Order: sequence, then structure tokens, then C-alpha cells
Amino acid sequence: MQHMCGRYQFDFSNKDKFKARYHIDGRFPLSDIKTRYNISPGQKNPVVVSHSPNSVDLMLWGIIPFWEEKKEKPHGLINVKSESAISKGWAKKWIQFQRCLVPASGFYEWKKTTDGKVPFRIFAKGKDYISFAGLYSSYKHPGSGEEIYTYTILTTEPNEFMKPIHHRMPVILTKAEEEKWLNPDTVEIEHLKDLLHPFSGKLEAYPITTRVNSPIYDDKEVIKPVNQVEN
Repeated sequence: MQHMCGRYQFDFSNKDKFKARYHIDGRFPLSDIKTRYNISPGQKNPVVVSHSPNSVDLMLWGIIPFWEEKKEKPHGLINVKSESAISKGWAKKWIQFQRCLVPASGFYEWKKTTDGKVPFRIFAKGKDYISFAGLYSSYKHPGSGEEIYTYTILTTEPNEFMKPIHHRMPVILTKAEEEKWLNPDTVEIEHLKDLLHPFSGKLEAYPITTRVNSPIYDDKEVIKPVNQVEN
């Protein structure tokens, strides 16, 4: 997997718990949200946006930058380096005005070993959800004219826990940081920059099978641990 964060997991087994966790009190496309074990790029997933109160929107994973907007099959960015988001002109509008939370119950990363790349499930023990710092945008499809909303996950340097597994990690926000990230009044890049750091909380990880490599598999088998990847 060449992507930094190219798969994640989302538990929707208790919708009331989800609503309470993210202070959701607005439009809520319940029928379209379900538990997912292997979320892959190009799929529609829930993101939390602040419209006072918070609401949930379904968006395509893979934000469309301006240079892709006129293409019939645009290439979406599933990750944007936080260093780029705060320094590149094309991302400035997104980070100032179009921030979202990407709720997850865990994510997957591939560790390089002598036997090849081994996938790991990474999660926060005891927490139903972690929140990735996300950006969203919309564009008009050149063929259909349809307005399509898309999102991306910001990445940062790995913390000490993640370093042995991978050289990048998604920006995971604490609850206090989530509120700042969603606050539409925060537009100063300097204030936002302070939130884009390696996660300071506790994470856990274990190896899983290569079943996760294929988007066609999206069931509980994906997250089952293995002691060793079979040769």
C-alpha cells in the first residue's frame, strides 16, 4: 500500500452512542450509514461537519483538487500531508473554511518486513471512536453536472508508537482539539497548525491478515488478529 492512511474501520452498531459522541443534532442520513470494516478510497462515508449544531454528511473519500476538476475521471487525494495543507495555496481555502472530522474505530497500516508488507489494525483501547482531522470540498462533475462532495484525511509524522509500523500517521484529534477544529471562527493558520501534530494519546495495534488489502472484503474477518502472517 503506497498510501499513508488508505483503509480504516467505522463501527455504527450503536447510533445513539455515535450521536452523543459527536454532538449530532442535525440532518442525519441514518439509512445510509452502517458499520464498515474495510473503508476504501472512492467510497461514500460519514464525516462530521459543524453547522451549529454538528451534522453528518456522506462524502466520497478522495478530495478533488482544482487541477483534477475538469477531468471525466478525476484523481482524488485520500491523504494530504498536514505540512502541505498549511503551506500550499491550493489547500488554504480548505483548511481555513472546510474542515471536518472523519470518525473511525480504527485504521490500518502496512509494516515493511522481510516477509513483505504486514497489515496492522491500529486503535485506541476503550474508545469507540477516534477522529481524524479532515478537509472537504465540492466540485461539479464535468460530465453529469452533479455537485459531488469529497473529503481527505490529513497526515503527520508518526508518534513513538507508530514509528516501527509506518513513517506517517493520520492526524488524530483529542476531544478538545475536535471542537477547535470544527469551530468555523478559527481561520488563522497558526492556530490550526497547532492541532496538526502526532497523536499524544495511547494507541494499540496487532497484525491482521492480508484480507484487508482487497476492498471486496468488508466483514469482521478483516479485523481478526493473527500471530504471524502465514507464508
